[in-house]
Amino acid sequence: MKFVALVSGGKDSIYSTLLAIQNGHELVCCAHLAPSQQHNLEEESYMYQTAGSESVRLQVEECIGVPFYVRTISGRSKNTSLVYDSNDGDDNVDGSVSDEVEDLYLLLKQIQSDHPDITAVSSGAILSTYQRTRIENVCSRLNLTSLSYLWRMASQRSILNSILDDGEIDTLLVRVACPPGLMPYRHLGKSLRELRDRGILDALKEKLGMHPAGEGGEYETLVLDCPKLFKHGKLILEETEIVCDDSDDGVGVLRITKCSVEKKSTTTTSCDIEDGIEKCQRHATEEVHKSKADLSVKNCTSIQTTPDIDQIHQSMNLPNIKMMKGGLCHISALLSPIAAKACNNDEAQAAVQEFLSIRQMLQTILSRLYPNDITKTSPQDILYVHLYLSEISHFAKINQHYQEFFGTQLPPSRSCVAVGKRALSGGRRVMMDCILQRGSGGYLRSSSDVDGDKCDTFLEKVLQNKNHSLRRTLHVQSISNWAPVCIGPYSQANVSRSSLVFLAGMIGLVPQSMKLIQPTDSETTSWEVQLYQSWKNAASVLDGLEDGGGRLEDCSGGLIYFSADALQSLVANDDVNEHKSFPWHRLWSTAQCISNNALSNNANVLMGSVDGVVGEEPPTDADPSLYDEDGVLYGGYEDEETWREISGVEASTLPSPSPTTSNNVPLLMVCLPELPAKAEAEVELILASRRAASCLNVCNSSVIVSTVEYEKGNSTLQINQGLLWDTGYDDNNNSSHDCSDTLSSIEITSVSRLVGLGCACVSTVMAKWKPNSTSTSIDALDLPDVEKILSSMIDDSINNAKGEGELSSLFTIEDVLNVRLYYKAASVSQRKDVSGNGKVKVDMIDDGSTLRTQLHSVLRMKASKTTNNTTDESTSIPAFTVVPVIGMQLSHKASLTEETGSTPLLAMQVTIADLVRMESEMWIRNNRTYKYDN
Repeated sequence: MKFVALVSGGKDSIYSTLLAIQNGHELVCCAHLAPSQQHNLEEESYMYQTAGSESVRLQVEECIGVPFYVRTISGRSKNTSLVYDSNDGDDNVDGSVSDEVEDLYLLLKQIQSDHPDITAVSSGAILSTYQRTRIENVCSRLNLTSLSYLWRMASQRSILNSILDDGEIDTLLVRVACPPGLMPYRHLGKSLRELRDRGILDALKEKLGMHPAGEGGEYETLVLDCPKLFKHGKLILEETEIVCDDSDDGVGVLRITKCSVEKKSTTTTSCDIEDGIEKCQRHATEEVHKSKADLSVKNCTSIQTTPDIDQIHQSMNLPNIKMMKGGLCHISALLSPIAAKACNNDEAQAAVQEFLSIRQMLQTILSRLYPNDITKTSPQDILYVHLYLSEISHFAKINQHYQEFFGTQLPPSRSCVAVGKRALSGGRRVMMDCILQRGSGGYLRSSSDVDGDKCDTFLEKVLQNKNHSLRRTLHVQSISNWAPVCIGPYSQANVSRSSLVFLAGMIGLVPQSMKLIQPTDSETTSWEVQLYQSWKNAASVLDGLEDGGGRLEDCSGGLIYFSADALQSLVANDDVNEHKSFPWHRLWSTAQCISNNALSNNANVLMGSVDGVVGEEPPTDADPSLYDEDGVLYGGYEDEETWREISGVEASTLPSPSPTTSNNVPLLMVCLPELPAKAEAEVELILASRRAASCLNVCNSSVIVSTVEYEKGNSTLQINQGLLWDTGYDDNNNSSHDCSDTLSSIEITSVSRLVGLGCACVSTVMAKWKPNSTSTSIDALDLPDVEKILSSMIDDSINNAKGEGELSSLFTIEDVLNVRLYYKAASVSQRKDVSGNGKVKVDMIDDGSTLRTQLHSVLRMKASKTTNNTTDESTSIPAFTVVPVIGMQLSHKASLTEETGSTPLLAMQVTIADLVRMESEMWIRNNRTYKYDN
């Protein structure tokens, strides 16, 4: 992309410009916001560096050699809230603006007029969300892409080293504001490299907590030379003077009264553009090799194919809604009343019509959810969206209407996948689920001082809660080295009540290039490195959350998606047998190893290092006796001696921390036809926030395995070649098999990941068909009563989440937020193409309509047993969604061990939550205080 660089003259903006060029973008010009003539030290901008502004024109025009655009700052830092709104202040009559952000908007708009081919803007923000979000706001309004390659790139010390060493930047201090560490007459004009090499910056960080890179405003710099960018000359300061703030003797500026440029020869230093990307790909490939070191490969059972079926019965599908205490709500299975007809075979336009119908239906539902609220529930209150499409290509046309509905400021997080043609109920092309938190849209956009006459009582109460946030959103729209920018209008993560994190679907994009990562050798497949990169991207996003970030091991439930393209690598070209069993187990076991590796070391992302919360080196293993019962080193004290003295406990009696369970996080792995951006792997997670995980135990329940055996006369449905759930297809194929003498069983495996006691839980359940010694394939089975299987799966998921003893009454069906049922809707087989190479054939054979009705019947029955006379039974039924997949497996040691002939039939993820209780438990253990606000 052609881009304009926002430059202040300092190290961050110059190095960010260099990184943008190294990542393949073309620099067209530079832009600068200069202070007014009346500017003084007491009026420092929240957005822009003003020190050294006198020399920036020479820096750009004669050193870099590109056009220079400048605008004098006329506005002030008026709107300082999290969400910037350009309509908060009107422009003045003289052409000046009320907020300094609008100065940037007008400057970039002028540049766009002169250079219409510019499509991106680079900036040097490292940790300032205030600066980044405002630049992103301006870029969004001008349809420009924000490039912010320094954003959360590494720890500040590491970034400083990169600037000085990799960037070879020569820079000096032009402003200091860090008394008594950095003083005007002692440090202004000093080389930053000298201060680093002499250990002054490290000493100040240790003694005063100063940010080594000056991100806290401790100092500002001016770049004199950057050989990789300053091709034509370097800056020479000839005359300077020190100006100090009269009200603060620790604040001073180096004013430049005369400067010049020393010309260079045409020979310049170059750098490899792809160096950073290649390093990322090489690292991912190495990690995959480590994960697969001890991997053994086994075969699994075959699945027969079924001919395509084109005629589909239309059926009416109504969404289901679950409203929880505390305002958490799940709206599931939003489908168009009927499938739209494709005019001129335009399937994408038909998908748009269905989405518009869904959007209208959702708007009606939202307006009626909480009728007594002054401000009606709106799309701004939605914090997560699951979008299921028949084909991923439909989203290109849907995206515009999606953005109009959800907006671009603090939108919900999202997971979008394609489930295949004719796979959704009645041949529809779009299905959507939503999770919303009552009042959260207004909460994000409100200050703590709220007018009671214009605010709902619910919102008033949550704004008074100083310990926990009703909702927090991480929405980074700038391309950076940190994590992928979201493709489309959605956020990387949303956090509900400071306790549960809903992470958007993460695919294997290299953040700085926004291209799918590729392996660096022939032994590693694309989906393997993409899966590892997905985990790494997820870990980076979690590290960027407020309240101390987050870790992958805090995961309470998750999904690993694979596309049909990932299956291609499982078919060896020289060993293709159409009658040979499809090697599903190779996919599942390899994915399990890669995921275990990522979970065990947080995908090599050191949590808190970027923010300076922890050291830059990973912690070493210490004696377990040095940890308290919560796993905290020295019980949170500064050293072992202080801990022993305060606690009064001898070293030999100190408890050891509980063994880590990160490697045993139960994940559901499913295979689908398509994923976004042609990805072959994707990770979607629900996690406990770091604050919640630090005071509430996050652990696995015991594994429940139950077996139901069936023989002649026990079945009510039949399987016809594969898995046909009697979905309403006009199928004339009567090739069912008589198995009156067959005895087989359905094995149900359930494992739950618990957060606290009765606070939150995700239960993952899988039902497998296990043949006896005489039955050899699934198509020879009389399918047992599906409702009975579903009932057992629901019971196991809740019972597993309850715990034992006095905890057994904490969770009931009323605490279930959502049930997501996955079923095998396709057959998969190996084929040879005309060249004799191996190909994977996938046939979608089911739309799940009857299965959806059966699940609703089971949930309604269970809700009726727990509903009292004063409760509406319909509100007690959990929200539920039925999702068709190609294949599935539970990534847990109890289920992953492949047994001869066993075939996964159904999988279920059950989300159980009582966030009000969870918030209370967190307050008791972490936030309790006896000082109350008046």
